[in-house]
Amino acid sequence: MTDASSFSARLDEAVRLARRGVGEVEPNPPVGAVVVRDGEVVGRGWHARYGGRHAEVAALEDAGERARGATMVVTLEPCSTTGKTPPCVDATLAAGVTRVVVGAIDPNPRHAGRGLSLLRDAGVEVVGPLEDPASEGLLARFRRHLDSGRAFVIAKWAATLDGRIATRGGESRWISGEESRARVHELRGRVDAIAVGRGTVDADDPSLTARPPGPRAPRRVVFDRSLRLRDDWRALADGGPEVLLVHGPEAPADRRAALADRGATLVEVVGDAPSAAAAAVRALRERGVERLLVEGGPTLLGAFLDAEVVDRVAVFVAPKVFGGDAPGAVGGAGILRIADGPTFEDGGWSVRGADALYEGFVAPRAR
Repeated sequence: MTDASSFSARLDEAVRLARRGVGEVEPNPPVGAVVVRDGEVVGRGWHARYGGRHAEVAALEDAGERARGATMVVTLEPCSTTGKTPPCVDATLAAGVTRVVVGAIDPNPRHAGRGLSLLRDAGVEVVGPLEDPASEGLLARFRRHLDSGRAFVIAKWAATLDGRIATRGGESRWISGEESRARVHELRGRVDAIAVGRGTVDADDPSLTARPPGPRAPRRVVFDRSLRLRDDWRALADGGPEVLLVHGPEAPADRRAALADRGATLVEVVGDAPSAAAAAVRALRERGVERLLVEGGPTLLGAFLDAEVVDRVAVFVAPKVFGGDAPGAVGGAGILRIADGPTFEDGGWSVRGADALYEGFVAPRAR
């Protein structure tokens, strides 16, 4: 019987690798893996981006033929079903690994323990799950996502130093610089859908695509309660990814029919702005949207924040000042007390050309 404690240092290294994916893989959990042969680490890998190869596959590819007969130490039970990538159990067996050491079991009840059973049935020695605190800690946001029943939401906006998203005359192109806009397109290429409000469509006629294309082709989502968006919106005729229109029950039947005839998918939700936002992220998840990028405008961003369904923010701050009654970045009801506002964790600032970018997770609120 293998002594699990002999792999503690290797598991610590796998945890450190996993943390490199924080902020890029959600709602999936960050995972790290190392391949060990004759006491030496011969392969390292981590889940680096949403929809990309999993940690086990990356580590096995790094190890190559040295994986045959080796031990793989991984923070999370290898997946056993096909999702955005093939099962890691299959890759592990194909590589000839003879022992797998696991820090934590998959908390998804559909998968929990299944990967370990398949490995054991195939003759692989399985050590664990070790209930490793660091490995378990990597799963906190994933557990919350499983319980939420909704899409993981990233809220993005670009604003001036005084928090404005356009001049008082309505000009908004461009507040941020080229480096910031490149990051936005990178984010777009790593989500399942991009959402804006009707006002943004009417003002900017956006294509809502990633340029250059990323690993994913996100669907386009517009929140338009009465379906009054412009008929010449380019996305309705560009042959690109699916367009979903989130509307209320008051949307006229003739508009519903006309937009459906043009290929749009209609999603009806009920309630005021915050409750409609909360209902929409549940409805979108049912349609396969696990990771949603909300780009504005201020009414939509305010509704999502008021509904407390934002998981992560990406806020670009440009060294400009508009002043006056220029519109602010976030609308909605707002807060009465500072203590009522969201706080953030696991975040930080970076420089994008002349701009500053803050990316961080919305911390769970005390109830």
